[in-house]
Amino acid sequence: MGHSWFRISASGVLSATLLGVSSLGLASTAGAASAPARLPPTMQLAPPSALRGSANLGPLSGQKSWGFGLVLPSQNLAGLLAYSQAVSNPNSVDYHHFLTHQELVDRYGPSPAQVAQLTQYLTAHGFTVRPSGQILEARGTVSAVNRLFSTTMTAFQKGPRHFAAPSGPISVPLALQSAQGLTGLVTNDAVPLNTGKPAAQVPLMRYAAAGPGPVSGGSSTQTSGDFAVTARLLSQGPRVPGMAVRYLITAELHGAPDVSAAFSSLSGAFQGAGSVVDYSATNQAGQFLVDFTFSKAQTTSMALTVATSSKPHAKTLTLPLPAATFVGPSTKIAQVSSLFAGSGTIVAPWNPASNSVNQAFDATQLAQEPVIHGPARLAVFTAGNDSAVSEADVNLFAQKFGLPAPHVTIAYTGPNVATTDLTGYEEEESLDLQMMETSSPGANIEVYAAGSLRSALNQVVSQDTAQVFSISYGEGELAESEAAPGAQSDWDMLAAEANAEGITVTVSAGDSGAYEGAEEGIDTPMPSYPANSPYVSALGGTEASVNPDGSLNQSAMWGGNIGKELTPPTLLSFLSMENMIAGGGYSTLEPAPAYQAGLVLPGDGRGNPDFSFPASVVTPGYFAYFDGTAYFFGGTSASAPLFAGWTGDLALAEGSGLGNVNPVIYGLAQTDPQPLISVAYGNNGVYGVTAGYNAATGLGELNMGALLKAVAAPPAPGPTPRPGPTPPAPGGPGSGQ
Repeated sequence: MGHSWFRISASGVLSATLLGVSSLGLASTAGAASAPARLPPTMQLAPPSALRGSANLGPLSGQKSWGFGLVLPSQNLAGLLAYSQAVSNPNSVDYHHFLTHQELVDRYGPSPAQVAQLTQYLTAHGFTVRPSGQILEARGTVSAVNRLFSTTMTAFQKGPRHFAAPSGPISVPLALQSAQGLTGLVTNDAVPLNTGKPAAQVPLMRYAAAGPGPVSGGSSTQTSGDFAVTARLLSQGPRVPGMAVRYLITAELHGAPDVSAAFSSLSGAFQGAGSVVDYSATNQAGQFLVDFTFSKAQTTSMALTVATSSKPHAKTLTLPLPAATFVGPSTKIAQVSSLFAGSGTIVAPWNPASNSVNQAFDATQLAQEPVIHGPARLAVFTAGNDSAVSEADVNLFAQKFGLPAPHVTIAYTGPNVATTDLTGYEEEESLDLQMMETSSPGANIEVYAAGSLRSALNQVVSQDTAQVFSISYGEGELAESEAAPGAQSDWDMLAAEANAEGITVTVSAGDSGAYEGAEEGIDTPMPSYPANSPYVSALGGTEASVNPDGSLNQSAMWGGNIGKELTPPTLLSFLSMENMIAGGGYSTLEPAPAYQAGLVLPGDGRGNPDFSFPASVVTPGYFAYFDGTAYFFGGTSASAPLFAGWTGDLALAEGSGLGNVNPVIYGLAQTDPQPLISVAYGNNGVYGVTAGYNAATGLGELNMGALLKAVAAPPAPGPTPRPGPTPPAPGGPGSGQ
């Protein structure tokens, strides 16, 4: 028998004014969804911010097959948004009365007349056309696309990423302007949000019988000819017990920043076990960061070796680091030599055996739901179309830790999915599958591969076979709105459809702190898309300390106080290069949903994240495989699929999908805080951790066992579902371009 997914109060009802508003719905009355959006006559899909630093690789071959999609408006957008709120609101008579896909299409799908008209036009212009849910998919040659939109499809490269986009503004034929959105002309604009290091290559700390001796003060400098290195202690004892200390290293050669300088090794006298070392890439100022920790309380000074590859004479330099205090003992230690090429005792990363994240978050019972009720029904997004590596990795992971292997299927391969340079996408998919396997062993996991997030979500809604859809991709919301005008409103409509069918969408909140546009060269604070949508659960990141018995000790925002420890220019220099700090902030595109009313300041937009789970690669990090090799992984790419698996387990306990879980959990935060685990501290560059909700870690971490108990009360008697469509209601974000 299923459970009602909210806890009954002592009076037998859940207050309708928990959040100071009349419902636990999603949207405020701002941003009324009255008229459907339309495509403009011209669109700039590749603005300077998207192409900054990109290399133009030339036009795509005219004979190459190419697909795109027209996102069509809903017949009743206001009704759709209202109903998606009602099925997520425990006070509504429609609560959890989810629709079948056919019911959704009949009530809120595109107009059949519009589908027929657009199909006829595109067919006449040389395209094969397939209606699919809210998107009309078209496929032809690149030459046909160029003629249709008066443009030139061009290949670009930005760092390791290859993508395609029009070379300039496109012209939208009048006959197509009745569509709401356009997908597929800019491919793979969102990026994976993970960070990882091969475990065999992670430099374990070497013990030396005699250390260099404590260095007084907060910095130390060593020179070797014209090579100079300075180490500055950024944080130590006041950080959460067991967490790493952090040093900022600055290297100079011939008096100028040495961009080739890099971490080489760490050694010295210490007690207990040393963790893996996390270190960043070197920025243009010749700076990089080093984090590490020990299992026992002590004050010690380690010796850092830095290498420079600058020609003509590569060299190394070793300097004593300023003395740091380690609080300990608070991290669980495990012998994990069998997992690595080397041997030794280190602080164990999260894994299903020696340092179980299920145990730490009281999810052991929850993870048994698949044994009782059968496998959870999960789905995951990938931008690459070759999943063989990731499937082999998750099977190896399951075998290694004695778990039932998941059943992975390719549910959808969309247009323009990446076929080359797949390493980053395969790493992401491998991590996602292993995190889902950790929290929901043996799950049925469907893979949706597409060059567009909207295309993938539309397919999840159309197939309606998964109960949870996890996305570990994203980019700054302003960068996305520039590269794909109207994407935000398209996404909200599709995500609202998912909620109406009972599908929960979990999304990584980002790995660049308050500056999620940093990789695109935008220094304005902003949250990540599509985590900024009120119809998804945005998952932030923490770094966690574990007691010797395996229980959770304390947590901080992933990255700790790095937002205070570094000046904004220095922080941005690192964020523009790599993932290293939990994302969060307030949207300028989405109004605050009603479930956040009273928690965000008036005038602030939708706050990100909603909840957080461990995302650090070093404190303690996740153990996972990529291409059969052991890795330490981290990033909010880990927290989103981890929560997706647990949500799938909760759906098994409920007996049906859960839809948007945010309103219920935000409501519980006001009435029953037991499921919430407070986060101790942290600053993401703009926002700091505070009591209650904050734009660094959201509501904090979740105790999944307490959450299961809170939602396991028998359902209260209530009215039967209302027949027919919900009357249109004002309110709801995402109606405009």
